[in-house]
Amino acid sequence: MQQLKLLIISNTNFYLRIVLFLAFVGHGMVSLGLSPSYTLHYGIADAINFTTIDTKLLLRCCGVLDIMLALLIISKTYPTIVLKIALGYLVIIGVAAVCFFNVKSESIFGIAEFMRRMPWMFFTIYLLIEAIRNQSKEHLIRLGISFAFLAHGLASLGFFGLKGGHIELATQIVTKEQAQVFVYYSGIADSIIGVLLFTGVFSKYVAPIGTLWIMVIVVLSYMNSFADGIFRTGFLLASLYVALQPKCHEYPFIKLNIKK
Repeated sequence: MQQLKLLIISNTNFYLRIVLFLAFVGHGMVSLGLSPSYTLHYGIADAINFTTIDTKLLLRCCGVLDIMLALLIISKTYPTIVLKIALGYLVIIGVAAVCFFNVKSESIFGIAEFMRRMPWMFFTIYLLIEAIRNQSKEHLIRLGISFAFLAHGLASLGFFGLKGGHIELATQIVTKEQAQVFVYYSGIADSIIGVLLFTGVFSKYVAPIGTLWIMVIVVLSYMNSFADGIFRTGFLLASLYVALQPKCHEYPFIKLNIKK
């Protein structure tokens, strides 16, 4: 176990490229119609499709782009250029998700929908900083994971995001009525974990708990769709890294002076 931990934390660059590879491959597979989540991707693409191009064709192009970015990132081909393109692409997806939230809810405050994409943005920024400045900023990985929990938590509680997908996952193991309750209380837990990871307060103790919870989400995702499982396995690996790497918990926003 100690050797596995050492292997992971001493190969951060390659490890994070694996994380992004899984994220882009899973996302691409969904956009290519290999998951029930295709309906969501179609809605997001359609929300910003102001061209005459058919949305299905546009979404297929996005799926192909996802796969291409995944392969370029894992192979470390032109890393600075590819990572900048990936970061811009992720921002566009985030904005598109907010537009889709606006269409579905008639509200402009789709903060959680943008935050869902922020973990991948933070991981990409980490790799960019390392490629350009040769500096390692492991706390950025912790911040990225914190936004994943905050986004899931807020949306599950009905704030600033859509929770339909959360309920769909929960119905893999409980009834729809029970899923509503399950998602609500998991939203409270996710929000607390997200805040603690973001601020850095007790984050090294919270990270392992969060990792175990993501394991449950990944299992449910694979039960729903292989593509969704691949995508969320990236979250799991990133959360595992935060749980294992002490450097991720440096530079907290709030410092507690606890006397021993």
